Amino acid sequence: MKVMNNNIPAMTPPVVHDYLRGIGKQWTGQGVAMGLGCWFGATAVPLLEGLVEAGYDRPFYAFDRWTANAEEAMKAQKAGVFVKSGQDLYPMFRNNVRKVFTGNLVAVQGHIPESLHKFSGEAIEICLFDAPKREPIFSKSVQLLHKHWIPGVTILGLLDYYFYKVHRGLKREWFLAPVEFMQKNRGCFTLLTHWPDQCACAFFRYDKPLKSI
Repeated sequence: MKVMNNNIPAMTPPVVHDYLRGIGKQWTGQGVAMGLGCWFGATAVPLLEGLVEAGYDRPFYAFDRWTANAEEAMKAQKAGVFVKSGQDLYPMFRNNVRKVFTGNLVAVQGHIPESLHKFSGEAIEICLFDAPKREPIFSKSVQLLHKHWIPGVTILGLLDYYFYKVHRGLKREWFLAPVEFMQKNRGCFTLLTHWPDQCACAFFRYDKPLKSI
């Protein structure tokens, strides 16, 4: 567990937050940005900081349960944020986001991928996958969103791409979903950056239609 400078509990290191801020600044205006699995907003906030600087005038879509379970409550407490199991975390996420983004925040509270059916269907320029990291959630999320990705433009952030490395046995197989997806769609994406020695995150540019889901 890490803590951002603005005291938002984070499971990603500063190098990822800096990169998110950077891709936000490079927003081209061709699509919306969204996050799947936002928790307290540790990744959404730096992305939005960059987007605001770029003049972002679209809705920001955020999908999450925002209901703390025992494990999440423990992780938050280690970062100095005290929540209880079962607590609604959305007000904390909203408050963190509103410090940097006053535009149209479209927050959909519920289980992913079912909640993705509420997405309006706009073109997507930046798409962060945090909660979808294992099957069948990963593939179902891709199935619902990939038709809105823009070839040569959309950035897909897989924030748990290397998460499988810390597991063994069946769990390792579960969390290989993002890696296997990229292997099946070799040539459809370009790896933009990753930090395999520091964290599980990897960022890709979507280049052409998928071969397989």
